[in-house]
Amino acid sequence: MQEEKNRIERVLGATLSPELIQKVLTFALSEEVRPQDTVSVIGGVAGGSKHGRKAAWKFIKDNWEELYNRYQGGFLISRLIKLSVEGFAVDKMAGEVKAFFESHPAPSAERTIQQCCENILLNAAWLKRDAESIHQYLLQRKASPPAV
Repeated sequence: MQEEKNRIERVLGATLSPELIQKVLTFALSEEVRPQDTVSVIGGVAGGSKHGRKAAWKFIKDNWEELYNRYQGGFLISRLIKLSVEGFAVDKMAGEVKAFFESHPAPSAERTIQQCCENILLNAAWLKRDAESIHQYLLQRKASPPAV
């Protein structure tokens, strides 16, 4: 069933192994994956881990011409960009994403790119503001597990 295949494709990237992540990304552009499902496979890698997010972003940059030619006018190019970069939480990544798309325009995704850069900056600000509090909370929870 196609629905089951789609679920499986989305979770293929939920691994911490760099080798498996690369295999999944390569698989995403293979003839074994329907073109409309490639975005979900790459998005699954990006959402699976910090390493997966970095690997997916590099993969998109390295394969931009093919991906853009495949999805240029439709909503899938915006979805690909959003799924791949919205999870970053470092200021410099907003600049990197913006610079990449300034030199590799995607007119149909301009608004998505702008929103993603804003979200990255918001994520970074949130992390700077609350990281220590969250860290302390987790340390406290670890030190005194709830009574059962």
